[in-house]
Amino acid sequence: MAALMIVLDGMQDIAYTELGGLTPYEYGRGEHFTTIEQNSLKGRLVTTPDGFEPDTQTCVLALLGVDPRAIPHGRSYIEALAVGLDFGPDDIIMRCNFVKIDEAGHLAVPCCSAPSDVAAALRAAVAAQDGYSITAVGSYKSLEIIKGAARYMDGLETSMPHQHQGEPLERLLPRGNALADTLAGFSRKMLAEHAPYTVFNWAQAVKSTLPAFSSLHPGLSGAMISKTDAPIGGAIAMGMACPPLPTATGDTDTDLPAKVRATLEMLDEHDFVMLHIGGPDEATHRQDVREKADFIAKLDREVIGPLLGACAAGTRIMVTCDHVGLCTTAGHTDDPVDFMLWEKGASMGGDAGTVAAAEAVTLLTHSSV
Repeated sequence: MAALMIVLDGMQDIAYTELGGLTPYEYGRGEHFTTIEQNSLKGRLVTTPDGFEPDTQTCVLALLGVDPRAIPHGRSYIEALAVGLDFGPDDIIMRCNFVKIDEAGHLAVPCCSAPSDVAAALRAAVAAQDGYSITAVGSYKSLEIIKGAARYMDGLETSMPHQHQGEPLERLLPRGNALADTLAGFSRKMLAEHAPYTVFNWAQAVKSTLPAFSSLHPGLSGAMISKTDAPIGGAIAMGMACPPLPTATGDTDTDLPAKVRATLEMLDEHDFVMLHIGGPDEATHRQDVREKADFIAKLDREVIGPLLGACAAGTRIMVTCDHVGLCTTAGHTDDPVDFMLWEKGASMGGDAGTVAAAEAVTLLTHSSV
């Protein structure tokens, strides 16, 4: 039996007046999402373990069954694996976002695509520091390696920018030790030179290991379809197949048919496939309710419909998301997320209640459900 988990990043949201009092999912839902709804086992998944913030790396690894004690608190190492960066055990790797600060000194736009000349100047300034390197991984995202800095992991505290929109920058800058002071001072300097834009460091990490997917789920082989760095890096670290998608992106401008083709190919070769689509969350970070709803409608037409039509009889599909994403705040919450479990050729129903994310793969693949 083939098993597919479709994770629509940050899809779950609240209702909005501009959508006629509907959520983005309710507004965008078409005939194919409706087909799954009407013939599925439903429930909720707790995807954010205690002590973690709700982010894609944490929640996707939880959905894959990784014990919270093995989940890195910083996502940067996993993202570095996805883009092939090399660094040593004594180095720190961090996310380096571009952010926009308002006149009152508050974080106005936490995921900001700075003008190209400003972005180039900010990255050049980071790279000019002794022992620092920076690699662009998206319009507002970079990964920064700091050589020999692993000794500063203890005590280094950072904030996830998209969880703190509207708050004073000074409260959010790195803190806790000498490296934090250096990073905070650099962000202030860049803001003075390139206002209203600056760089924002977070998600510090060092080299670590993750359990193999096959060891967590004996007898199952797994594959990941994604263009978002955290799921890709997690899949690589867990020994899952992760085919390249050269025409796709992790945003709403992605090549959805290419992801569908890759998903169907992997379902022929593996017992379990996770299809992760990042577009809903990127629209969330832009606080664009209409874009999010319209993209969900596109997913109904170009992903859900073709997969339901092309998958073999007996294929099980779970549709869920990694975390709640609120366009009102541009951030995430740790509320349980809904799931629907559908099997082609069978009629399923009922409510499974609220279960831990670690049970998701078993729930999807267990023949007695």
